[in-house]
Amino acid sequence: MKNILYTRLIRPKSKNVLHRNKKIQDKLECILENKLTVVKGGAAVGKSTLISSYIGEQNNYMWLSLDENSDDLSYFWTYVLQGLKNNIENLNFYIDMVNPLVKREDIFELISSLINELISEEELFIVLDDFHYIVDEFLLETIEYFISNSSSNIHFVLISRHDIKIYLGNILMKGGVINITSEDFNLTLDETEEFIKNATNKIIDGEVIKEIYQITEGWIGAIKLLLTVLGSNKTINNIPKGNKLFIDYMNNEIISSLSKEEIDFLVKTSPLSYVNPSIYRDIDNKDGFEIIDNLIEKNILIITIDEDKKIFRYHNVLRQHLIELFDKYEPSVKNEIIDKLTFSLIKEKSFDEAVSIFMNYNRYDDAINVLEKNAHNIVATKILNGFPLEYYSKSVDLAFISIFYNYLNLDYERCGLIINSIDYSSGNNIVNSIKLFGLILNNNYVEECYFIFPKEIDGNLNILTKTIYYILASWALGFAGEFVKSFEMMDLMKKSNKELNNSYVDLIYKYNKVSLLEDMGKLNESLIGYKELNERVSKKNYKSCFTIFKNVGLPGVYIKKLMDKEAEELLLEAQKTLKEYKGSAAFNALEVSIDYNLAEVKYIQGNIYECEKILNHIDKENKDNYVYIQILALKIRLLFFENRIKTEEYDEFIEIYKRQYEKSTYSDILGITYGMVLFKKGKYEESLNEFNRIAFISRKNGIGYLLVYSLVWKVILLNKLTPDNTRECLNILKEVIFYSRDEDILFPYFKTREYLKEIIQKFKVQLLEDKDNKEFVKKLSEVVGIKDENEVLSPREIEVLKTLIDGLSNKEIGEKLFISVSTVKTHIINIYSKLGVKNRVEAVNEGRKIL
Repeated sequence: MKNILYTRLIRPKSKNVLHRNKKIQDKLECILENKLTVVKGGAAVGKSTLISSYIGEQNNYMWLSLDENSDDLSYFWTYVLQGLKNNIENLNFYIDMVNPLVKREDIFELISSLINELISEEELFIVLDDFHYIVDEFLLETIEYFISNSSSNIHFVLISRHDIKIYLGNILMKGGVINITSEDFNLTLDETEEFIKNATNKIIDGEVIKEIYQITEGWIGAIKLLLTVLGSNKTINNIPKGNKLFIDYMNNEIISSLSKEEIDFLVKTSPLSYVNPSIYRDIDNKDGFEIIDNLIEKNILIITIDEDKKIFRYHNVLRQHLIELFDKYEPSVKNEIIDKLTFSLIKEKSFDEAVSIFMNYNRYDDAINVLEKNAHNIVATKILNGFPLEYYSKSVDLAFISIFYNYLNLDYERCGLIINSIDYSSGNNIVNSIKLFGLILNNNYVEECYFIFPKEIDGNLNILTKTIYYILASWALGFAGEFVKSFEMMDLMKKSNKELNNSYVDLIYKYNKVSLLEDMGKLNESLIGYKELNERVSKKNYKSCFTIFKNVGLPGVYIKKLMDKEAEELLLEAQKTLKEYKGSAAFNALEVSIDYNLAEVKYIQGNIYECEKILNHIDKENKDNYVYIQILALKIRLLFFENRIKTEEYDEFIEIYKRQYEKSTYSDILGITYGMVLFKKGKYEESLNEFNRIAFISRKNGIGYLLVYSLVWKVILLNKLTPDNTRECLNILKEVIFYSRDEDILFPYFKTREYLKEIIQKFKVQLLEDKDNKEFVKKLSEVVGIKDENEVLSPREIEVLKTLIDGLSNKEIGEKLFISVSTVKTHIINIYSKLGVKNRVEAVNEGRKIL
């Protein structure tokens, strides 16, 4: 963290160290014996000062001061990791993993890895100051997980003005909780006197001290305010009672005691979360260091964050009053100051702070300008939701990045609002591609015009926007079967990541690649890719955050090879891991993927009841959802030969397919299903045309698996429609085996084995003429149910069959082949059985087809 924001990790120090009462001192001593300490109290009661004094005596601690921007997943965990960098081995690995491109669910795996790294014999204290700013439920869940599962050497201290929104039950069971409350902070009269002596070098009469104590009731913040006023020789008579009235009154008293130059400095720098006095050169061309030294001397409520680098912040009760004064400036004056402040912040690479200030004062166009140039350096992402909806049409960067961030943060409602707010009338294909987020979010059909992705995009777009675009485009093009174009986008993603330098993006690239290779039918290369990925993941601390993808994706490769046991093992492991995602957006999608593959495994294993049960279990309520037709199509493909598909299910599939997908080129697994339904309804010519269409597209785009699937059905249809045209049938069969044998693609044959057995038997001899086919044809014979070689005509039986075709009698056959008539009869019986015929005429007809 090169800019001023590093100051959030600096422990605030106070010169006014106070010897506390025994009650609070006892609680401090218990921090080391417990997992969590919650320090709760109103503004300016001394919470941070108390804990800072305690923590300062420890050897190993991390302090993080939170603010409005901290209620953001990536922002919060980025700062935590930066604060713990001396306690972990590879900071960059973790930072990449909380980069906004990371999926939210993965954060738990990252936290688990972090927890393991922090196990040590040395005590570690983690302080989160102003914890009341954290309200996001998912972020709170991650923090609770971190605290609950951390080892006993780690002690957490949460400082807050309000009750913390973390469930303490699990923490209480695993280590205990200490509560330091507002009542604990109120000083006694003796403590008030000690504090006043430490806080000022002036001699104050004992009666005045008693009066201060009575007015403040021992509240440290009020005592500090009164001391500031006393420093300017004001009386303490007629001071109003009540927290808000007191603060307003005392703030006005403080301001009125300062010079115009000091007031200007305080008010003009009040929009800043942290103040480096050097910034005042850019605002008023004056020496800010001299001014702030004078203010500190006057005991103004200014907290020193970094004494060496001169970084300060104003106490909240003071800053609130200063901002009210700032807001009273004329708009032109106010904007001029904001311009100077943000210019200085951008110069110091404090982009988050600059965007935040612009957003606070509704200067959205200026905020967009900063974002477009520096989005890849922004830590806080939640601020992106502060833009009014009409601004998302003004900036491609803002639209892409905001939607993507909200998608990763599971805020699908906000995604939908942004997507629907954008003006698509320009015809810009990059803008149009935003529509594809709707497909990801809702699994809805998207018109094909939105699948037009230009490779060369505006060079002025932010590198983060480009990377998001390439990820989205490569996924969508792969979904559409445009594998060549998809790989081109992946190469561009890889290229853009050289500048972004994010290891998570690199893993997305590799996982996309193995998935595409599977769809292309390059199963062996896909398996090698999965192996390499697993080795890489296991060497790092990613662990199961990527294992879940392997356990869902890799079974698809195994299923295509009929390796059902290997697939089932991974899927059962995935089901166990899935429990960790319960309640997250990823859960439903992962569950459907697991069940989808598991149904295929059960089908391979012959467990049709379990297969059907799984398919019926998958939610099918939303019939416009793409998942619905996918599951219906799978059910048809698997249970087609089992007579378990109802007529109305076939009809429903046809209705949905014709309405939404018939003219589409991105759903050809649905096209396979449609061809099967046409076959079932006896529309063989239409069915053949559909499989011809898919085969053409598959050849063109290099989609090997769909090509095998469609050619298998083409063989079946040719054998049925033109049984005498054995040449074309054999050629297609040879082609499909050519595309299948090296990759061991077997599943399409297994599903159609009822029809293929006869065809393989018929052409096995010719298929074996190619020596490269030998091993695969042997596997194929087993798959379609040819149990042994005796189910295929032997060389002698082929000789007998030829003589039958020539019209010879049994006696003539025996004389020609030098065998007895009884042996001839035995061969003929075997030929009848293997060819599935009943008499000599049928045998001759079938023989002519084969030979």
